[in-house]
Amino acid sequence: MLFFRVLTHLLPRAKAWRVTVDKTLRKYLLGLAGTPEAFKTYVDQVWEDAFPTTTRELAAWETQFGIERYGGTPERRVALAGEWAATGGQSPHYIQTVLHAAGFTNVFIHEWWASVDPWVARDPRLYTNIPTIGTWQCTGYTSGPPFSPANALDDQPQCSPYGPDPFGEPYTQAQCNRFLANDPRYLVNKTLTDEAPPPIPDDESKFPYFLYFGAETFGDDATLFESQRERFERLILKLSPMQHWLVTMITYTPDIEVFDDSFDDSFQ
Repeated sequence: MLFFRVLTHLLPRAKAWRVTVDKTLRKYLLGLAGTPEAFKTYVDQVWEDAFPTTTRELAAWETQFGIERYGGTPERRVALAGEWAATGGQSPHYIQTVLHAAGFTNVFIHEWWASVDPWVARDPRLYTNIPTIGTWQCTGYTSGPPFSPANALDDQPQCSPYGPDPFGEPYTQAQCNRFLANDPRYLVNKTLTDEAPPPIPDDESKFPYFLYFGAETFGDDATLFESQRERFERLILKLSPMQHWLVTMITYTPDIEVFDDSFDDSFQ
């Protein structure tokens, strides 16, 4: 009614211009006042569009940040809040702050060192799995006829051993085709194909270039739902320094759908 009162104040002070309840003039002015009233209400709420928890343009902001939609409105707002918080920076504190803003509040980042006096690097092979590729392991045979032995390592150098594991046994990068058959628990990059990351180097000078994501206590796994995995991996790859490989000490669990089995007996 604000603009209706504004318009009535502009009318001449005469009996013919009085706005009574049933006059056509009143109905006319009410019709004129509707458009600016709606416009004022919209403009007054534009401020709320600047915050992920209140914006009315959720889909537009998702497009702006390149976020793939998933879940209902609350989950979408949490994902948007994480992107909104990413103002720039690659310090561990900043990365952890953005992760928590994005809803991953039980995930913490840990540095590469196990001790600082003297500096001792953590061995990433202790917290990861060997990438397993394909439906069969590298066995010393070529991948096609006539399946002759002895030249598999010539044709498939990726099947050769590449350094000892923590128990002194050589690792074997079984990459006979490009199908990822297990979760190696570390990320180098992420493509649209199920391609394993390169093997972890056995050169200890490379160990400082690993970052660890897990529970608050190092060595414990953090727990996330399967539906959160893609968004989580995308976010840490985006935030982390490009020269680092990311160890993900995460246990992914199936999503739990909550059913309301309460019974309303008010109609009995």
